[in-house]
Amino acid sequence: MPVTARRPSASPPCRARGFTLLEVLVVMLIIGVLISFAVLSISRGDTSLQDEAQRLAALIRLAGQEAVSQGQEFAVELESDGYAFVTFDGEKWQPVAGDELLRRRELPQDLVIDVELEGEHLTLAGQAQEEEKETPPRIFLLSSGEMSPFDLTLRKSGAGGGYHITATARGDVRVNAPADE
Repeated sequence: MPVTARRPSASPPCRARGFTLLEVLVVMLIIGVLISFAVLSISRGDTSLQDEAQRLAALIRLAGQEAVSQGQEFAVELESDGYAFVTFDGEKWQPVAGDELLRRRELPQDLVIDVELEGEHLTLAGQAQEEEKETPPRIFLLSSGEMSPFDLTLRKSGAGGGYHITATARGDVRVNAPADE
C-alpha cells in the first residue's frame, strides 16, 4: 500500500489573548475625557480681573483697527464703574451705535480702574457725577492708527497690584500681569 502524505487536521484558529487596537483607543478616549473633566473642575481661582483686563485691551485694539478701517476717530471714555466707546461725528462725541462689541461696559463691583494719561494720574468719575456733565477722561484712537499713550491699571478694590494695560502712541497695546502671578 502506498504511503500517502496525510495532512494534519486543521486545528481551530488560535485566538491570541489581548486587546484590539479599537479597544485600546476607546479606553484612551475615556481616560482623556475623564482627565479633561478633572482639570476643568479644579478651581483656578477668581479670574474676573484677568478676564476684564484682557477684554478691555482687546476692545481697545479692535476700536483702533475700526478707526483706521472706517477713517473715523474713536475714543474710550473711562469712568469709575465702567467704560464706553465713542466716535466723533464732526460736531461732538457720540456713543458707538449698532456695534455690540463696542457697547458701554460696566465693571464688576469689586474692580477699580487707575489711569495715567500723558503722564498725569487721573481720578475717574462715576455715573453719579455725570449729572455735572464733566467730560470723562478719553483715550483717543485716531484714524491714522495713533492713539493716546496711556498706562491703565485694573485692580481689585482695596488691593494693590493688578493688571497693567499700556499703549504707545503707535497703537501697541500690551497687558502685563501682576508681579505676584
